[in-house]
Amino acid sequence: MKQLDDWIEAGAIVRPHGLKGEVVVDLARDLLEVVTESLELRVTGRKGGERTLTVERARDHKARKVVQFEGVSTVEDAEALRGWSVWLTREQIGPLEEDRWFVADIVGIDVYTDGDEYLGKLAEVMHMPGNDVYVVRNGEKEILLPVIDDVIRSVDIDSGRMVIHLMEGLA
Repeated sequence: MKQLDDWIEAGAIVRPHGLKGEVVVDLARDLLEVVTESLELRVTGRKGGERTLTVERARDHKARKVVQFEGVSTVEDAEALRGWSVWLTREQIGPLEEDRWFVADIVGIDVYTDGDEYLGKLAEVMHMPGNDVYVVRNGEKEILLPVIDDVIRSVDIDSGRMVIHLMEGLA
């Protein structure tokens, strides 16, 4: 996820749903309840396109949202949005719970073990059904870290440092 001005990348439009312009939106798990009727959000396409859309209706569907946007009324309109990123403002998202971070704020920070061994930089966050997974890269080496309390010990955004407990089998 990326940051664009005050906007946080929150997910993506996966595909059309039905024939009347609805789309399936894959959102970060914590943001499902944010996308509701009358919400104005930004979408960006792979080729630089950008639009502001207003949610007309939204409902939960298999850990995703099915959304009807104002002005998107056909399957062709919906298909044109396939793969577009969905952006929300920090204000729309609201304050995060303790020990929660915006992905845009943690990607790029240095990751160390609780033994002070440098592992690399947090390169990406994968949203998986059970829990998120942090991808840490150091050159060609890649480590996948489950985002669970037994692994993630501390995150200090200001100093750009994450400390993790490297459980057996993770490295």
